[in-house]
Amino acid sequence: MTQQDGRQHATRPVVELHCSLFPLSGHWQLPTRPWHQHYPPEVPRGLVYPDIRLEQFVLLAAEHYPTRLGIVFQRSEWTYGELYERIRHVAARLRTLGLEPGDRIVFALPNCPEFVVLWFAAHYLGLQVVHGSPLYSGEELARLVEATGAKMLVALDLRLAASIETTRLTPVPYLVVVTLLPHLSYSLAAAYRFRRWWSRNPEPAPGTKLIDFDELYEPGPLPPKKPLVDDPDQPAVFQPTGGTTGIPKLAVLSHRNLVSNVAQLHSVSGRRPGEETMLGILPFFHVFGATVSMLVGLGGAATLVLQAKFHARRALRLIERYRVSIAPMVPFMMRALVEELRRRKYDTSSLKLSICGASALDEPTRTAFVQLTGAEVCEGYGLSEASPVTHANFPGAVRPGTIGMPLPDTDARIVDATTGLRDLGPGEVGELIVRGPQVMMGYHNAPEETAATLRDGWLYTGDLATMDEDGYFRIVDRKKDMIITGGLNVYPSEVEEVLRSYPGVQECAVVGEPDPKWGERVVAWIVPEPGAELNATELRNFLKQHLAGYKVPRDFRMVDELPLNFLGKVRRVALRERAASGQDPSS
Repeated sequence: MTQQDGRQHATRPVVELHCSLFPLSGHWQLPTRPWHQHYPPEVPRGLVYPDIRLEQFVLLAAEHYPTRLGIVFQRSEWTYGELYERIRHVAARLRTLGLEPGDRIVFALPNCPEFVVLWFAAHYLGLQVVHGSPLYSGEELARLVEATGAKMLVALDLRLAASIETTRLTPVPYLVVVTLLPHLSYSLAAAYRFRRWWSRNPEPAPGTKLIDFDELYEPGPLPPKKPLVDDPDQPAVFQPTGGTTGIPKLAVLSHRNLVSNVAQLHSVSGRRPGEETMLGILPFFHVFGATVSMLVGLGGAATLVLQAKFHARRALRLIERYRVSIAPMVPFMMRALVEELRRRKYDTSSLKLSICGASALDEPTRTAFVQLTGAEVCEGYGLSEASPVTHANFPGAVRPGTIGMPLPDTDARIVDATTGLRDLGPGEVGELIVRGPQVMMGYHNAPEETAATLRDGWLYTGDLATMDEDGYFRIVDRKKDMIITGGLNVYPSEVEEVLRSYPGVQECAVVGEPDPKWGERVVAWIVPEPGAELNATELRNFLKQHLAGYKVPRDFRMVDELPLNFLGKVRRVALRERAASGQDPSS
């Protein structure tokens, strides 16, 4: 036995893995846990990780597979050799602008080749990437620039043109505007609008230089063949997460965190380098899409087929045309694909695996997707603070309705949700806590929040979960979403699952609202199916057949749609705020 980081480690014969470009070897990393006995034979309990940074993913892919198709977007197709050369050209141009290792760049882009090029060019120079969103307003981006001290903001054409002036709140030295026109076949009208806007806005603010992304491709002296920084423990990504007011908290993820998570995912995927084609429809500006799609894809020399904005019909056409084999997505995407597949026939025979996360996948959608495509669906779990994946259903060891087992080198416990000190037994509901090499460095400039979330090496997720005797985990709800009514706990997801089974309910969300007598009352917000007329008394009687009385909602509010975030998750906080402000529920 050897001791490392306060944990016991047993040794085992080295097992070489062949699922990524960088060499990995397996060894026992944790004491035996219940889930280890259910690992497939080819999956080791732990890994020896490569001591590299993220920019080396594309470098290795270009060395091993220079002519393999790396990026596909609209009418653009780049090989890994071409992608790597573009990255070096852009890195050279950034260097001439005076950007230095440790400087930060805010990204506000959808999935596109420029995102990939600039993301890796930044890391090539030792810069740090701050994930924004193309859906942010100019004011939100200005706050992100101010919070991180970023030297550059990268925004999409047209979408932010009207609000770019608000970046005057915090002048940023460089504003790079990306236009997707070179990739589009229907670009004349858009080109006219963009060039007209560009001519009217030569400078967005005093002290800010406006740069067309194409200028970054201008010829010039190239940087060295190898990246300028070689320290994998430096911050790589600042990921906004968990904010309810003002600027969200920023989880700081190191190169080592992200490389470790990619290696873990490669070790359980069963796929081989240079042989896969991956659908890039998860947004890369969130670490879920950045890791599970972009980094896992490029780290395995897969062909990455990008879509800037999810559209079910176009996604299925891409699967058909490019023979996509792996499709990471979130439940609302899978539901949309199922609906489209029921309307039209597509050739999805190439699809072998769909990785699904972000929220719970309902069983009817999972079953229908498997039947219609023949692909295996593997649900998983993660959070921004863990790069993000900690649990997954491994191919060949799937248990529907669970988030699967912890990844290699990832430990997990269920603890008392009140104190966080007492371990709970199989089937008991408590807070899920995890630890592993993928867990973040901390929150940016937030020592108190960091100390509350990272305790003795464990990441307290804030999610309520259970573990069964075999070591498979199931998420019950968010700790902060749990409703306490009359001293009794109500888990919204449990009520929602029953509600969705009622005829005429298309979607629903259950939240707690203040109540002077009970502390909180249970309220259901419901989107009826088109043409359906739902009666509150009948709904209540139906729920009483399946749930304890205290779990049955006191109020049922019919709305046209629920507030969702970009991953399709219901924004419960928005529903609570709407009720607290006295707004009309349908507004």
